[in-house]
Amino acid sequence: MLRRILAFIAFILLIGAVSSLVYYNSQDTSFRLTPEHQFTLPLGVLMLAAALGGGLLMFLIAIMREGRHALREWRVHRELRAAERTAEYQSSARSLALGGDFRRARALLTKVTQKREPDISDVIDYAETFSLEGDTGQARRALEEGLKDFGNEPLLLYALARAYRADGDLPAAVSTLERALAVYPSSKPILTLLRDLLFGLGSWQRACEIQERIVALRPGDAREENRLAGARYEAAKRREGDVRAVALKSVTGEHPDFVPALLARARVLAAAGEQRRAMKLLERAAKRRPRSAILDELERLTPEDRYPKLAKLYGKLVSGQPGNGRLRLRAARFLVDSGRIDDAEALLRAVSANGDLPAAHALWAQIHDARAEPDQARQSYRQALGDGKPGSLLACEICHAPCRTWQERCPSCGAWGTLDTL
Repeated sequence: MLRRILAFIAFILLIGAVSSLVYYNSQDTSFRLTPEHQFTLPLGVLMLAAALGGGLLMFLIAIMREGRHALREWRVHRELRAAERTAEYQSSARSLALGGDFRRARALLTKVTQKREPDISDVIDYAETFSLEGDTGQARRALEEGLKDFGNEPLLLYALARAYRADGDLPAAVSTLERALAVYPSSKPILTLLRDLLFGLGSWQRACEIQERIVALRPGDAREENRLAGARYEAAKRREGDVRAVALKSVTGEHPDFVPALLARARVLAAAGEQRRAMKLLERAAKRRPRSAILDELERLTPEDRYPKLAKLYGKLVSGQPGNGRLRLRAARFLVDSGRIDDAEALLRAVSANGDLPAAHALWAQIHDARAEPDQARQSYRQALGDGKPGSLLACEICHAPCRTWQERCPSCGAWGTLDTL
């Protein structure tokens, strides 16, 4: 109520002020619009008209400014609503594609591009529906059309390379990734996929170059270091003659504990008549780390007259790793095969103290046979067979997958030289 009274009083005062202005300035005054057009009004009326005109002009300017802001806000809201609808369509399309309704998914993706200019993600999503459907040819064509519109975009090239690989065209996939790599030379996904394709094609020299980049991006990654050593080894293995020997020596110099290269180099030396050098190479490797494949090759190359020296090496290895039961068993087996029964028995007693292993019982049976103790031999054979189902002798050090025979690469994860028993 008080506000209304105050507003009424202010209105009365305003009317009084205007009336006084017109009354005290009632003399006529001429106002010219042009040299020929003029009109005469009291001065107070002209002053009031000028004030009203100025106020009206300011009001119109304010209206225009607010209208411009309102128009801008309306456009922003419209774009946001359009973006929300587009995101909803894309999400629904991806869900439909995963659910197997590829036709509706493509219809929604097409609807998205009708409301705005298509971008790279639209092309990739559209091609992905064909890939999920199993139509790799259509996926390739969709991505190739996208390249015509967007050029050598790395994301498109990466998706196209995957489509080529799914279609079995590995050379085309490699060529596409090389183009992407020229744009992003340090991209881990591009380098990794290119490396895998080169491994599959057997392009080991180029694979070495790519793997070196990956190792530089992932320092300290043992798996990547293994792949680098493996690529270098495969490239060296495919050389001929003396070049192959030099290449293998380079690999063992850079990776001194890489078993496949050590074995290959030892065989090359032995084939060239340098059997002692081959044995020295393997002995040094065994001293650094005893591996079953290294010891197998060393036993194969060692002549019978040098068995005592090899037995001495086994003794040093066992002393260096007293808790390694498998190494102790291996040394005992060699001693049994070379006729050193008493020394083998001493090693086996320590193994038996750590647990009754089938392999240890089998060696005990051989010892009893050598000493003409048939009852004890039969007992040991029964224990060896009755201790349970024997497990795999070899396992990968990286993925721990079992394997019955030694191979250069793990059949499960593809790592080089990681199968071992010790």
